[in-house]
Amino acid sequence: MVRTSTIGSAVAASALAVLAGGCSSSGDNPASAAPEAETSVDTELAPVVRQDVVETQKAQAAVGYGTSITLPVELVGLVTWAPPPLTTLKSGDVLVEVGGRPVFFVLGESPLYRPLRLVGRWEVDEAGTRLGQQKGADVAQFQQYLLDLGFDDKGRMTLDEVFGLSTQRAVKDWQKSVGHPATGIVDSAQIVFMTSEVLLQTEYRVGQSFTPIEVTGTGTVLTVSGSTTLREFFPEGATIDVSAEPPVTGVVTRSSRVSDDDGVRQLIEISVDGVNPDELGQSVEVVGSLTQATDALTVPVRALLAMSDGRWQVEVDNGGGVQRVEVELVSVIGTTAIIDGLDEGDNVVIPL
Repeated sequence: MVRTSTIGSAVAASALAVLAGGCSSSGDNPASAAPEAETSVDTELAPVVRQDVVETQKAQAAVGYGTSITLPVELVGLVTWAPPPLTTLKSGDVLVEVGGRPVFFVLGESPLYRPLRLVGRWEVDEAGTRLGQQKGADVAQFQQYLLDLGFDDKGRMTLDEVFGLSTQRAVKDWQKSVGHPATGIVDSAQIVFMTSEVLLQTEYRVGQSFTPIEVTGTGTVLTVSGSTTLREFFPEGATIDVSAEPPVTGVVTRSSRVSDDDGVRQLIEISVDGVNPDELGQSVEVVGSLTQATDALTVPVRALLAMSDGRWQVEVDNGGGVQRVEVELVSVIGTTAIIDGLDEGDNVVIPL
């Protein structure tokens, strides 16, 4: 309900100062010199509310697939075949062919961190320590790959996690079938294990020299690069609102401080499931939030009266009239003031 009230002119000065960031606690008084001449203004009532106070921060995000990674493939030679960029690579797909020899992409939990081979009985390392047979999860993973393709050394190779003679023979049979020399040694020039499907980002032309393979995840990722203060509003794991039609939400998968030629900045990546990047365009606005106070008494900033002696008051309508009540101003978040000295449900006067 709109009403006409007599209110001190300090109201406008104090509210404007608060909104401009000039007041953050009860000790600040940017309008202390303001005269308290009275004037008639239109007002309305607003209740004192107990609530969590959340500050929001908007940022512009580039739409894409996130930070790329370089696959651990080291080759020298000319590209003889490659899938087009933005191809989703699935288990068993060929990443690239160099000199007519394919490099396979396979899903697996263990990276190929060492060449897999049969170790000789008397082989030793540089310190003279006997090496022994290769065994472990990476061996079992490749054995499973061979078994799935039907290479089992005529039934003699089993999933025993040990690179023995039967595994070596199965490897040689596989290598012959795909056009690699039958060395019995498996390395990253032949196969790459990754934990999930990826999207090829590198564009190859047949006949060019091989260059490193860059890939990303297959999902839509929104990337924000800005002030390091953004980390408070976009922490990892937080749910973020995305301004789109229809509105969607995403989850922060990365929020880290980086340093480069442009200085120190915050790099934030937000994963958005089930949305094609083309549907969002090149950039979108995202909104992060930060809870500044919980279970706090609040009034609109416009209800505050800054007094000449540094104190703060509000006008409270008790149903039978209006009286001024002194309050402690705890802090200001946006257009909301956190106060002490009133009760939840009290009605305060605010100018229109």
